[in-house]
Amino acid sequence: RLLDVSNTTLRQWADNGYLRVYRTPGGHRRFLRDDVESFTNAPEKAQEQGREDAIEGSALRKIRRSLGRNDVLQQPWYQSIEEEGKVRMRLFGRRLLSLLLQEAGSRRRRQELLEEAHLLGREYGTEMSERGVTLKDTIEAFVFFRTMVLDSTNPGSWGRIIEAADRVLVGMADSYEDSDKLANIKSK
Repeated sequence: RLLDVSNTTLRQWADNGYLRVYRTPGGHRRFLRDDVESFTNAPEKAQEQGREDAIEGSALRKIRRSLGRNDVLQQPWYQSIEEEGKVRMRLFGRRLLSLLLQEAGSRRRRQELLEEAHLLGREYGTEMSERGVTLKDTIEAFVFFRTMVLDSTNPGSWGRIIEAADRVLVGMADSYEDSDKLANIKSK
């Protein structure tokens, strides 16, 4: 109540080390009032960063758990990438996750984020295309990832996340289109 956040958010902050927590022998979390009040009085930016990091950590855990499920392991988009490519895609995923969770702030910053999302989509699309992954499978992989991010965030932030995700999708489509044009030129 003091922090005006849900129990889930409070647990995430504690799990990520932003707020000191003590566990009872029964496993329940307990917080000292002084720690909570200090956190409440902390500069807003530090609190916001703590929230963003907690959300990012939650999304990463959800993605990792989902990637271990057998139904996901059988997906063509997952099977189409060899182990070295999966390491590369994890790095891309971390960049994308960070981008999708950023608050835009000013109009100029929002535009910069959308441009970065488009460029990231082009990079991802190029990488997947070069690995021989179809556009359909690339989009399915991205939609899986985007769904995990949305499931980990507050519905109030979905609009901005979807807006950035749409720019990523357009960038992916652009890169596949460029790849097709290049292949047509080479075949002539």
